[in-house]
Amino acid sequence: MKHIFKRELAAFLAAAAVFGGILAGATHYLTPQQHDYGSVWGMYEQEQTDSIDVLFFGSSVTYCDVVPAVYWENSGLTAFVQAGPEQPLPLTLDYLKESLRTQSPKAVFVECTGIAFHKYMGFTKTNIGQMPWGINRLHATFFNAEPEVRKGLLFPLYFYHDRWTTLKSEDVQPYTEDMLAGYTFLSGGTDKGPDDCETVDIAPEDWARNMDALEDIYALCRRNNIQLVLYRAPTKRLHDADWDRLTAQFDGRDGVSTLNCSGYTAQIAADPENDFYDSLHYNCVGAEKFSAFLADWTKNNLSISPDEPQDTVLWTARLQHFRDLTANPPQENTNA
Repeated sequence: MKHIFKRELAAFLAAAAVFGGILAGATHYLTPQQHDYGSVWGMYEQEQTDSIDVLFFGSSVTYCDVVPAVYWENSGLTAFVQAGPEQPLPLTLDYLKESLRTQSPKAVFVECTGIAFHKYMGFTKTNIGQMPWGINRLHATFFNAEPEVRKGLLFPLYFYHDRWTTLKSEDVQPYTEDMLAGYTFLSGGTDKGPDDCETVDIAPEDWARNMDALEDIYALCRRNNIQLVLYRAPTKRLHDADWDRLTAQFDGRDGVSTLNCSGYTAQIAADPENDFYDSLHYNCVGAEKFSAFLADWTKNNLSISPDEPQDTVLWTARLQHFRDLTANPPQENTNA
């Protein structure tokens, strides 16, 4: 009887392993790949371990405005944008923790428009669903995701079980290195600049929750000897008084700098009416100027230097790729 039980248990475990493998494979191939507009975890994982000097976090005003290749050209520092659409700061903390599993950056830039975001902003499925499986994804799922989407984040086939009928060959290709290093290319634009952006009021509960996350981000950076830069993108989305209140809490602390890019619009983009994609985001021309500005600011304000040796072939190719896109923009990223 005991031998029969052992055989049945072994058969059950073998069947469970096969079934689990099938589910894991189906989940992998049916989950849509993410190549731009933030949350590009699949490509981030292709970066060589400990090869990134600077990480940028935030929302769309980060991944549409910061061009790591241009930043590298002007600073010599490698960089990657680890942002997500309308990402609240507690989720940015999860992103930072996960990012530090494979990289040891010297500096971290956090764009602080997220101080105004509510607990849930409607992009949780993208922000968390692309994260690698592990403790940080689980924490984000249980503590920073709407209850109604947790099932799909824990079991992605709940979201994507019917995608098999529309799969294309490119959907199942393995991820490769991101030639834009987390930046999302935008060209064209409108005549609306940063002064046309609607300023938002911040609810007290949102302020408290997001400031707590910033404190945790600061503590994590201090433990890892990372210089933290809290910056404000060159938009008017935040009230000046709210930015001043935020910086008052961090100014003067060791290992943290604050940077109000909203006060540098004339120096960053010589023609605000043509260098912006809309009132929130730069187009590729403005993003290039802004990234060069951030590089110069880094050289003048942070005591960090690039690691050697660098993969200069890769970064030169990334810079050329951005230049090629600027010269011949893809139609889908043009808003005439």
